[in-house]
Amino acid sequence: MRNHTKTQILAALALAFYLIPGSDLMAQRRRGLVDVSPRSDRHGAWINFGLGAGSENYRFDSPDTYQPSDIVKPSFWIAVGGTVNPHLRLGGEINAWVNEYTDTLTFDHVTESLVGGLLTAQVFPATNLGLFFKGGVGISRSGTDISGGYGTGETGFATLLGAGYEVRLARNFFLTPVVNVLYHRSNGQRGDPNGALHERVATIGVGLTFQPGR
Repeated sequence: MRNHTKTQILAALALAFYLIPGSDLMAQRRRGLVDVSPRSDRHGAWINFGLGAGSENYRFDSPDTYQPSDIVKPSFWIAVGGTVNPHLRLGGEINAWVNEYTDTLTFDHVTESLVGGLLTAQVFPATNLGLFFKGGVGISRSGTDISGGYGTGETGFATLLGAGYEVRLARNFFLTPVVNVLYHRSNGQRGDPNGALHERVATIGVGLTFQPGR
């Protein structure tokens, strides 16, 4: 009887040692199925697109004054890139402002635009907050296109400054309200008495950021 009892105890201990690791493994697997990434977990590739109200104005070197009033029209952007670490995202962006109207004298359809292609960086000061600051450099075109296939335009240097906040909607989606200022500078034709063109578009808008993967 004593040997039989001892055998039962040893069998029970062996069964316990066998089941405990398996239970831990199953618990880990269950936790993995419901795990949600923390808000500060910025990683991998990302894509952002958005729309806003862009306030445009311009000046020349001479006279060195902006126009009396801004023109507020739609502004939109699309950007893609990658995440270096939770504090830094790098990417490329196309940013555009468009003003369409019909000339009251000629009845031509006119499209004024400022379009920039830039390399950008987003800096997040704190990993547990969605606040970021943004900057970029690239090239831009300021132009006026008229129906019938003719118009004018200048290509120049572009800079972008801005700030925003990422509000998590789901694991991989963020609502991104932003404030951006796109600057354009072009020299125009040689000998132009007005000098360089300086144009800027200040945009208040909202975008959607998608971050694939876990």
